[in-house]
Amino acid sequence: MNTLQEYADVFERLGLTELQVEDGERKLVLRKEPCAGRNAASAKSEGTAVTEPSEEAGVAARPAEAETGSAPRQGDIIKAPLLGIFHATGNGRTVSVGDHVSRGEAVCTIEAMKMMNEVTAPRDGVIAEILADEGALVEYHQDIIVLS
Repeated sequence: MNTLQEYADVFERLGLTELQVEDGERKLVLRKEPCAGRNAASAKSEGTAVTEPSEEAGVAARPAEAETGSAPRQGDIIKAPLLGIFHATGNGRTVSVGDHVSRGEAVCTIEAMKMMNEVTAPRDGVIAEILADEGALVEYHQDIIVLS
């Protein structure tokens, strides 16, 4: 895959909000801006400069709202630190709602480029909700687990 159109097609087909591709000294960034009534992707091609998102992945500072716009979720939201495939496994076991976890314990794994990346609990707590489906593609900074 090496043309802008091929990347744009994959971007749209997977419903991504951001995609970054680096090839040597070139970088391609495709991004959908979250604007009401607008659903356009912006694309830019740059040299070696790297633009990182300003927020760190991890625990959200505020409760997230359900996708349907209903009441806010109670607890801390654990966010995906990278784009990849979600697996509800950590420390060699499948994590389920109601499981007690300790700070630093793996609560899930995100597979990216054949590498398994563990996501750890920021504090002691109980898994209140798992927001991502097993084997689903998750995006950078997407809400994946609610920790109460």
